[in-house]
This record gives sequence, structure tokens and C-alpha cells, in this order.
Amino acid sequence: MKRILCILLVVCLLIACACLTLVACKNDKMKQATKNGDNYTIVASYDDQAHVLSATQTVTLTNRSENSFTKILFHIYANQYREDAANSVVPNVYVARAYPNGKSYGDIAFDSVKVDGTAVAYTIEGQDMDILSVPLNTELFPDQKVTVEMTYEVTLANIMHRLGYTDNAVNLGNFYPVLCHIDNGNYTASPYYNVGDPFVTDVANYNVSLTLPENYIVASTGNLEEARSQNGTATYTYSANAVRDFAFVLSQNFKKLTSTVGDTQVNYYYFADADAETSLATAVGMLDYLNKNVGKYPYAQYSVVETDFCYGGMEYPCLTMITSGSSSYQEAIAHETAHQWFYGIIGNDQINNAWMDEGLSEYVTYLYMDSAGGKSLNRSMMGCIQTYTSYVDVLSNYYGDVDRSMRAVHEYKNDNEYVIFTYVKGSLMFNSVYEAMGSARFWKALSNYFDEGQYTVAEPSMMVACFVNASSKEIGSIFSNFLEGKEIIGKVTD
Repeated sequence: MKRILCILLVVCLLIACACLTLVACKNDKMKQATKNGDNYTIVASYDDQAHVLSATQTVTLTNRSENSFTKILFHIYANQYREDAANSVVPNVYVARAYPNGKSYGDIAFDSVKVDGTAVAYTIEGQDMDILSVPLNTELFPDQKVTVEMTYEVTLANIMHRLGYTDNAVNLGNFYPVLCHIDNGNYTASPYYNVGDPFVTDVANYNVSLTLPENYIVASTGNLEEARSQNGTATYTYSANAVRDFAFVLSQNFKKLTSTVGDTQVNYYYFADADAETSLATAVGMLDYLNKNVGKYPYAQYSVVETDFCYGGMEYPCLTMITSGSSSYQEAIAHETAHQWFYGIIGNDQINNAWMDEGLSEYVTYLYMDSAGGKSLNRSMMGCIQTYTSYVDVLSNYYGDVDRSMRAVHEYKNDNEYVIFTYVKGSLMFNSVYEAMGSARFWKALSNYFDEGQYTVAEPSMMVACFVNASSKEIGSIFSNFLEGKEIIGKVTD
């Protein structure tokens, strides 16, 4: 008996050690991502009368490519809101909804840019004046660091969008200059597209402070480190490590509900949601669902925010914007929460491979809703089949031959086609994979994808390999058939 007890004790100790090793390994990945990440410091103030955000920003970056650089490139998405922008910030079909008070414009204007303390002659470049080009004093070789400091003002448009103000809230998404992603040793200075989420960003570390009138309530990426009030204003300071972006939503009307999932505080900020408790429960349920099935959420807080937004919702690290007045709060919250893993923790090229995060987040939402006693998976897939096949039939009758491949966001004819192919067909693709693999192997593949891809910008080959390795090489053909437009989808028979 003693021998059996000793054996059991040894087994328990080995299991405990293995679990501790696994946890330490996961923590080490975030620590390594924090260590390798560039560092942003932003000191900003918001004038709610002029609707202007004034900021000083410092970015300390390391050249981790194999090439040397003579300039640093930043995306300046705030400049897309200007009146003379060649590309509208929203598709034509959304203009009336996005601008309920009529067209309004904004921009970003720079006062100065310095490199390692010396002023430089920066230029605004890009296909639509959406790139800040900062010349370097000396060539930046691999593993060398440089610090870029800039002061600027962002004028907000009166628009229900990622960046803008309305009567209810102020959305501050993509408000600051962000480093262009480097791929194969070169900057990917892709333009802004008004279809999809045209962003490809690397994880970085942020220290951000915001001063504004003290009657505002602030929802934010990151952890609140300090809050102080003086002379009718409040200043909040936040930190966030190993995140892909940083965003705020401000409102004088917010109410707040709070819960916890594991080590994460979950907040719901709202002003009009008549069923706020259910909305919070959806965020909590989805976070817990993905914690258990994919991998643990690594951040200390996650906020879902009801705001004015012309689409269904928008994801940022640790923060999700949800459209006020939505007819489907729960599905929107679940979908955007899934993005915390798929694009947030595991990045991808959202321009060329939007299906990797949008299609997967949509399908995982269907799985969650089914598991939570909502709409059944079968019903959701029947709806997807009907929507997709009907759309293709209409296009075939109108155009003849139809390109059914899944492609870059700017290669679709319009926003509707992008949604049909990326969300709907993307869901059908992952459902085909799910049915071929079974539930256990499907989640094992996603867990492996999480372990391998977290804090990186993952390529499609990485994702597909995780599914193939968890099942069989035949799974790869399902992906290729759908991506190339060679899939066979039956008609709805129910």
C-alpha cells in the first residue's frame, strides 16, 4: 500500500511539474514578445469642443530584419478622413449611416518629427497620403535601435467609425502613427482600403496617457496604471505589453458592468443596451470558451464597449467596439471576442488573407452559440449555404463565369462580395474542416496554432499545417479547394 501511495505521489508531482512547465513556457512567450517588441510612449490630450486630439509620441524601435534602412515608415490612418482623400473611408453603401449629420472630415497634422533628438525633414507619402516617411540621420543596420519622436494633432470627423465622434461617444481607433510591418526585409506600406480591416501590425509595448474633461468615462486597451484629476480635467495612464494596437472609446454616458474570467477582468461599457447583463455574459462566456478550447487569454483586462459604429463591431487588443442598436448584440460580441485570439494574439495579413481571422472568428462564434444553447450549428451552416449559393447563382446569371476564389480585400467588387466570401464562405470552409476532423482534433489544431502563432503575423501555411498535423494531409485539400474556388457546396435541402 505504501508503495502504491509513493507511486501515486510521484505521478502527481510529475503532473504538477509538467503543468508548471507548460504555464512557464506560455508566460515566457509573452515575456519574449515584450522583450522583442518596439516601444511606444504617447502623451495625449483631447479637446471635446474642437474635437482635436493633441499628442507627443515617442517610438523606440529595433531593426530586426536582415536589411538596413535609411528611413522609417509609419501608417497614418487618421489622414484617410480628410476631405481630399482619394479613397473614401467607408464604402458608398455605408456613407448615409456613417455620416448621419452629413459629411464631415478630419486629418492628422504634424508639428515636428525628430530622430534621436534631431529634427528631420519628414514627408507624407503613399498612394493616398497615408504614409509618414521619416529619414534617418545614419543608416540603420540589423539589430540597431533608433528613437523617433513626433508631435501632432488629430482632428476628428463627425462619423460613426473607428476614429470619430458622435453625440454619444468618441472612438479613438487607429489614431496614432503606427510602424509599417516589415515582410521579407522590406516595409509593407499598403494603402488604406474601405473594405475589411486593412491592417497588418506587429505586437509592441505601449505606455499611453490621456488628459480630457473629467466628466468622461474611458474604456481602453491595456491596464490603468494611474488616474488623477485637476482643474476639471482627468489624466489616465495605461500600459500594455505585447499588443498589436492601442485604442480608446470615450463617453459621458457610459455605465459599466464587470465580471472575471480566470485572471482577466471583463468590462462592459454601455449607454443604450437594454439587456446589458446578457451582453456581459456573452463576453464572459466566449472568453471562457476560448480559454478552455484554444489557449489562455494573456491580458489582465478585456473591455466590450457599446458605441456608435456603422458596422457590426471592431476589434482592438483588450477592447471591442460593438454597434449601438445592433439587432444581434450577442453574435457581434462573440465574434469580436474571438478576434482577441484570431488577429489579436495570433496575427495575420488582414489585407491578403482576411479569411484567417474573419472566417475563423465567424465560425468559432457559430460553435460557441451552439454550445451555449443559442442558434444550432446546423441552422447556422444551413443559412451560410443558402446565402453563399444564392449569391454565386445571381453573379453567375449576371456575369457568367464567377471568380469564387478567396482573395485580397481590394480584389472584391464591393463590400458585400467581401463579406460573402470572407465571412460566409470562410465559415463553410472551417465547417468542412470541422466535419472532416471531428471536434477534438479541430480544437487540438487551433490550440497548436495558438501555441505556434501567438505574437507573430502567421502565414496561411502555418495555420493549414496545424490542421494537417492534427489530422491528415487530406485536410490541406479542403483549404486549397475553398481558397482556389474549387469547392463543391450543395444546395439547402432542409
